[in-house]
Amino acid sequence: MNQWLESAKTVVLNLLILISFVLTSALWNNQPQFQVIEPSAYVKSKPVPTRKMEELVTPESIMFHYGNDRHTKTYTNNGNFYYRQISEEMKKWYFTNPVSYPLTEEMWEELMHKRQGLELMFHSEVPMTVISQLFMINGDINDQMKGIDRLWLYYDEEENVVYALFISTNDKQVFRAGTAISPKDLLEYYLPLGNRLPEQIMKATRTTTDSEYPRLKRPFWEIYYLPKEPQKITKYLYNYLLVTEDELIDAYFLDPSLVRRIDERDRTVIFTDGSRSIQFQQDQQFITYTDPAFQQGRQDLSSDEKIRDAIAFINKHLGWTDDYRFDRIRESEEGGEVITFRQYLGPYPLVSVNGQHLDTITVMSEDGQIVTINRSLIDLDKYISNQEWVVMSGPELFEYLRNNRIVDTSQIKNAYLAYQAQVHQGYVELTPAWVVEVRNQPDIVVTARSAQEGGKGNGLE
Repeated sequence: MNQWLESAKTVVLNLLILISFVLTSALWNNQPQFQVIEPSAYVKSKPVPTRKMEELVTPESIMFHYGNDRHTKTYTNNGNFYYRQISEEMKKWYFTNPVSYPLTEEMWEELMHKRQGLELMFHSEVPMTVISQLFMINGDINDQMKGIDRLWLYYDEEENVVYALFISTNDKQVFRAGTAISPKDLLEYYLPLGNRLPEQIMKATRTTTDSEYPRLKRPFWEIYYLPKEPQKITKYLYNYLLVTEDELIDAYFLDPSLVRRIDERDRTVIFTDGSRSIQFQQDQQFITYTDPAFQQGRQDLSSDEKIRDAIAFINKHLGWTDDYRFDRIRESEEGGEVITFRQYLGPYPLVSVNGQHLDTITVMSEDGQIVTINRSLIDLDKYISNQEWVVMSGPELFEYLRNNRIVDTSQIKNAYLAYQAQVHQGYVELTPAWVVEVRNQPDIVVTARSAQEGGKGNGLE
């Protein structure tokens, strides 16, 4: 019996060994077919043009004052030779000990009509914290002055020095500072640059500084300039490119695969990932981006930090499709800030008509967080037609406004040349225009073509 059990064990053991060899052979000769997993294809994002604050915050024009009521003007676009010369010098300017400096009636008269100097004019008020980033200023002025819209250098003959006036038209404030600019630099280098530029007529309206105490009120003159003679500006028709839906989604959403499209009955199109959204009308080339998700923002930001944050956001989200400049910063009704950048063509700003919103990028922020941005989808490409116009001088503009009873010219606080932008099917029309700013009224836009040219008459838009 035992012998039979031993024989059975031997047979079973040999069978197991045989099965083991068979399985080993099968595994050895039948290796699994591994599938090579290709890495995901990386699609490089289209590069976008970026900007720095120092590139976007620039004066709109420079006035050269020669005394004896003589003034000339140059615009500050980068291609302008005169501006390039002055801007190189601006990097060296140094201002010291700024102090409040209310001007008397006599001091205003001397400054406007007699003194030689150089005046940098901004389109609107620029916060003082931003000005302090653009120029070297030794002294505490940021807490005493919110911002300025002009920086006026003038030569004091009695002291043989050059002073700088920081002027705020909004707050009717004037601060004076010493400068490192020598009289020789101002009189023999800066002023000769503008000697052959178009002459301007100074327009000035007398007001008073804001004070609840009459005895503390001081005269304050609101000043702007108009060309003495007609000048030539080119009217353009521009082809344009549109930002595509894919570019929009890539620019504003972290994960494009989560974005869905919603088409409303009123032809509104919405792209959303459940948090952020882009909204636009199908017949309008203009978007509103909204990010309502609250994130821990930075408190007590200075104006220059808020502007830098807005610029950084635009740099990362679609960039600057055309030439823009800082326009203004203001408080919103909700308590945040609204920061506007305006589009330019050469030296002239664009102004839109019929609510087309071609002319600006507007950023709204709250507690340091960007919550909304409004911008055009149109990118000017190449001009397809151009026509040189002779545009109205300052005297002709005022005569036109009076004769057509458009506005009381004594209530005008500023007037400047611009391009009126109108979008048509397949092209954008850029027409030279006068923008007239009137106290307590909306701006008036007037076609700038001079009647003396013998062409199409002027028109109120």
